[in-house]
Amino acid sequence: MEEREELERIVFGQTRVILVRDLSNTNPNLVAGSQGLVIGTLAPYTLKVAFPKVTVGVNWKECDIVPGKTGMPTDADQPKVVPQPRHMGEE
Repeated sequence: MEEREELERIVFGQTRVILVRDLSNTNPNLVAGSQGLVIGTLAPYTLKVAFPKVTVGVNWKECDIVPGKTGMPTDADQPKVVPQPRHMGEE
């Protein structure tokens, strides 16, 4: 989302969002393109988003509203990504 005014369009329990930033360094299920359902807020600009396998707090700038889709996404809606092996010291 580019503007804070877009936050007013969010309806908890209905609005679906898509990640625009890769957050897989915190959880391998959170790659760019993952879709989740907004279920609340954790802080003024941090959304509580439920993904099929995990529920996390996401900054409003790291996601976009998915137009025309509501409800909880399924595993079929998630991007298919093969996890990369990680090494000590990598981000």
